[in-house]
Amino acid sequence: MRNHLVQFGFSVFIAILFLAVATKSSPLYPFNDWVDANAIFTVGKSMMKDKVLYRDIFEQKGPLLYFIHGIGSLISERTFFGIYLMEVLSFTFFLVYCHKILVFYVNKKLGFLGIAILAFLVLYLTNFTHGDSAEEYCLPLLAASMFYILDYFKNGYPNKIPVNILLINGLLAGCVLWIKYSMLGYWFGWMFCVFFATILIKEYWFALKACLVFLLGMVLSGIPWFLYFFYHGAISDFIEVYFVTNLKYYASSGNLFENLVVASGKIIIVDFIDNPIFALFLVSGLVSLLFFRIVEQKWLIKLVIFIPFIFLFLSVYGGGVRHVYYFQILTPFVIFGIIFFLKQFRSNFEEIHFRKRFNWVVLSLVTFLFVLMFTTHHNSYLMKKNKEDLFQFKFAKRINSKSNPTLLNYGFLDAGVHTAADVEPSVRYFMRHNFQYSIYPFDVDEQNRYVKTQLTDFVVARNDWFYDGQKEFLNTYYTIVMEEEQFYEGEIYKYFLYEVK
Repeated sequence: MRNHLVQFGFSVFIAILFLAVATKSSPLYPFNDWVDANAIFTVGKSMMKDKVLYRDIFEQKGPLLYFIHGIGSLISERTFFGIYLMEVLSFTFFLVYCHKILVFYVNKKLGFLGIAILAFLVLYLTNFTHGDSAEEYCLPLLAASMFYILDYFKNGYPNKIPVNILLINGLLAGCVLWIKYSMLGYWFGWMFCVFFATILIKEYWFALKACLVFLLGMVLSGIPWFLYFFYHGAISDFIEVYFVTNLKYYASSGNLFENLVVASGKIIIVDFIDNPIFALFLVSGLVSLLFFRIVEQKWLIKLVIFIPFIFLFLSVYGGGVRHVYYFQILTPFVIFGIIFFLKQFRSNFEEIHFRKRFNWVVLSLVTFLFVLMFTTHHNSYLMKKNKEDLFQFKFAKRINSKSNPTLLNYGFLDAGVHTAADVEPSVRYFMRHNFQYSIYPFDVDEQNRYVKTQLTDFVVARNDWFYDGQKEFLNTYYTIVMEEEQFYEGEIYKYFLYEVK
């Protein structure tokens, strides 16, 4: 029990410390200015205020993700502090399960060194763009399933896999389904390995039963959501937005092979060059795992690591959309590079016999990594800003001067003014999404209707989203009352606040 408490406590400590720098949701930052984080937060808050997902407010990610943000909003509506706590909770369990995986290969003391290095590598990565992505909340789910499959094949196989483990992992897969189903590939690969390994021991009926139990777990995870949408009479909206819209309008037109080649090239040419230390650990770990016996000796276990990895890569990048933060869900596999590193230097570490001396080694490493992250992390520039410096809060002050104001985020993703002003969306398409107009014109057409009928008191716009005639169109019905320039993702943008005439 004491060892478990120490492991959990250390994981909490690392999560709080490193996320304080890595995520813009942290109290060290004035605001999380990422458009995706603000969009999800806006929808989560609306969900807590009795708006029905997909029917009353349009956003195409999964309901569990909005529920997590809704819980965060109950802690703090106008800041991201509640979301920071949700991130800490999620990352803590990620580290807990990663420590369990490390202990399969190194002793518990080295496992603490390992999760400190792992936390740094995952959070220092430029693909950890702003903090609070859907991928981030799926990391503990993947780490847990990775632990369960390794535990089974190391300690249980060739006996049949316990039914409760199948059910638990079905539930974990179901949670991913209701966060962002494009990451489900890992669990297809997970069940693929379990199914064929069961066939190899000639348990044919149990192989089928295993699949059904796993699917039962996924079904059970969806019951609360079907009850929620059934109660609100919104099952058709749920299916249309979350499944049909994403599958029909969000994927690229390229074929699977082309999409995977382009994605692989981008990861190697862009992501690995931007993150050479992470690339070194990831590549050395996967290569040593696959071709050598340093990390893992048994071929069956090598396969149950690699096959889900390949399935995950296919599901994430096969659709052709390649946002930089997509790579986050693949980061848990860097753990095998850390294992490779720890095994190379194990003899040196094992010479540190005394507990106090080893504790100083761990503390020194954590301190060094924290200082490095604090001084050089790609998000740390925003720490130097005050809330009063940001356009979101300048606009919010003007908006809140009006009683019960309404607001439209026009032509681009949620810039955070809804959050800064604590204004609940009054229209379904409260922002524009990342759909091409020629493919999905509905949100733009509806937003134009809102403007033409002057449905909201205020409109926020950004200069790079103005197409021919759009600015003149806005000026017909609204008046510019404020404009501000602000740095965001490597560029300076100009933002405009319009008030109804």
